[in-house]
Amino acid sequence: MQSRWLMSWRRAALAALVLVAACDRHSEDEARALAEHWFDIGETLHFASQRHCTAAVFRAQSGEVKSRVPLFASAEAVIGSGAQAGAFAISTPDSSVDVLFLALMNADRPTGLALRETGLAARPCMTEATRQAFHSALTVSPSVLVYSAPDGAFAVLDPVRRHVVLTSGAIQ
Repeated sequence: MQSRWLMSWRRAALAALVLVAACDRHSEDEARALAEHWFDIGETLHFASQRHCTAAVFRAQSGEVKSRVPLFASAEAVIGSGAQAGAFAISTPDSSVDVLFLALMNADRPTGLALRETGLAARPCMTEATRQAFHSALTVSPSVLVYSAPDGAFAVLDPVRRHVVLTSGAIQ
């Protein structure tokens, strides 16, 4: 009798572990809601999510960041305001997100590392097309970077290709 109860308990525990392991980091609706908080987006061009990562590309409806997130013109302004603990946007007319990322890394190493890990951890969820969209968004100038420490996510607006690339990854 006890062995039958133990076997049932083990099966239930195993089933629970399988369900937890199969969970995605975000649903498409959750990723869309996060991106919509920062940008006007249209159709989903790509979406993938696993337990430790999410990568999505949305069509940008405009080249603007929404006023729900403070917009800064320099890494020093972000760090000086303390915004790195929450959500912030950063953009300058003559800098790519790649350049802005390096400025954030130099201004505040923990924020720069968290931002880097958030993007790198999303790589398993990226197809080749998503990687190309991500790379293009990082290197085009001007572009807008939005980072949210509480959400463990960042998004890049590529106004040239009209893409918003959202990445989220579990930071180790």
